[in-house]
Amino acid sequence: MAVWTVREKLLVEGLMPERALLRLRRAGIDVYNVKKTQKNQILLSVKKKDVEKVFAIYPKVCYNINAYSPYTVRRAGTEGAGKLLRFLKKRGFFVAGALLFCACTLFADSFVFDVEFVGSSVYKREAYAALEEYGIAPFRKYDGSRVDLICSKLLSLDGVEFCSVKKSGAYVRVEMRLDNTPTRTFVKGDMVAAHTGEIVAITTLRGTPLKRKGEKVQAGEMLVGGWFTPAEGGQVRVEPIARASIACVYEAEIAAEDEESAFAAAYLALGLSESDTLTKREVVKKDESYAVRIEYTAIERMNL
Repeated sequence: MAVWTVREKLLVEGLMPERALLRLRRAGIDVYNVKKTQKNQILLSVKKKDVEKVFAIYPKVCYNINAYSPYTVRRAGTEGAGKLLRFLKKRGFFVAGALLFCACTLFADSFVFDVEFVGSSVYKREAYAALEEYGIAPFRKYDGSRVDLICSKLLSLDGVEFCSVKKSGAYVRVEMRLDNTPTRTFVKGDMVAAHTGEIVAITTLRGTPLKRKGEKVQAGEMLVGGWFTPAEGGQVRVEPIARASIACVYEAEIAAEDEESAFAAAYLALGLSESDTLTKREVVKKDESYAVRIEYTAIERMNL
């Protein structure tokens, strides 16, 4: 390519300098980029190996002052690769320093020199362990192909709501943010009915429902199982999150002085909670006691 050809620029001066080109051509010297800069002056380029031939035809006035020549030739610089080489020669230390800097930068960018934390550092030890497990550690070559696995592992820690692992220069930056909401403790096991009655409604957010609306249930019987079945089969244990409404009936024969006393005794025996609802009551007088029937809806929850 022409850019890598070393050429010398020559300035030819004399009367009708165009004729000097004919002599150079007859001598087999190729000329390039010919440009007439003044009436008696032409700027041209020749290959570096042909420069001495040109000066043999048109000797330099400075060392051959007694020789006559209708034309004078002077050097006017270099072009192509010669210009680049001259630049490198004059600024060798600068170029070497720049190349060394680029090499060091490329080297440093592919290695890890330290790990820095942004945000919370509560789980710093766990983060170091996760990074080490997936091949990221100081003074090792950086491999970011498993960053998603590292973030998944850190996000599984209690209270971590955001995680990011990024390479920044010679450092790996780990950013973690914690959820300020107090950590909730879930009750483990299965959801078991505390009342006997008929299912009015059942809502299951997590777990496996074992009863449906309209079905009968006995106290102590399971309502929701603490597991779920994935598509590929098997069972995975979970903490159930569920709510059930159960229509219940309480019947008892209570000895009391009057109807209200009998009902009060029955109501206390039920032990209803604030969420339970009384739907119907009946108190019937017998010989020395009262027959009390109370219908109510019991609300049972687990982790909800």
